[in-house]
Amino acid sequence: MDGLIFGPFDLFVFFTYMGLSIGKSVAQVKEDVKRDFLPALILEGGVWPIVQVANFRYVPVRYQLLYVNIFCLLDSAFLSWIEQQKDAPWKQRLASFTSLKE
Repeated sequence: MDGLIFGPFDLFVFFTYMGLSIGKSVAQVKEDVKRDFLPALILEGGVWPIVQVANFRYVPVRYQLLYVNIFCLLDSAFLSWIEQQKDAPWKQRLASFTSLKE
């Protein structure tokens, strides 16, 4: 449930904040969000459920917060990397699979 509601909102806020914080215009930020949102959502949607299942199944309770915080740090680095990739070929391929072009 968390990934369905908070995940997309978190990505939207992240990409919007990153664009505005470096001085991009609102129009540029909209284009960046269009370009980066869907690839990031697809990739994160495949990773976080696995991380959480492993967290609750295998990690002792006293280490669960540390485990999730480590992955949050890696996730932030990953999102920054995605944002810096601009129009990378892998993003274009991923977007072509997800678009409804006829």
